[in-house]
Amino acid sequence: MSGTESNLDEAVVAARRAAERAADRAEDLADDLADEAGEHLDDLSDRVEDAADAVGEVLRDARETAADAVETITAQAGAAAGEAREALDDGVAYVSARYREHPAVVIAIAAAAVVGVCLVIRALTRH
Repeated sequence: MSGTESNLDEAVVAARRAAERAADRAEDLADDLADEAGEHLDDLSDRVEDAADAVGEVLRDARETAADAVETITAQAGAAAGEAREALDDGVAYVSARYREHPAVVIAIAAAAVVGVCLVIRALTRH
């Protein structure tokens, strides 16, 4: 072998070694990137799962609050209706008792109430 061939062989061997080192380094970097990406994906997955759990809890709380509000409103409406019935019954009993005692006064008050309602309706329809 001549000196040129020897230098050429050494250059080829050095180039192969440099290429192998570069390939090894690129493989190491790729492995590191893959590991890091996997960790970030795991973190992101955990965060998405936590967010989904939080949204689920908020929806459950909102549903429970709405159900409680409906129950409360229903109970209050029932109580108000019962009190209104009692007041109406008391009013009818009172008017009946007054009518027995003074029928003319009750009739006059009823007529005045009807006239008042008619005047209010007429005033509202004019505007």
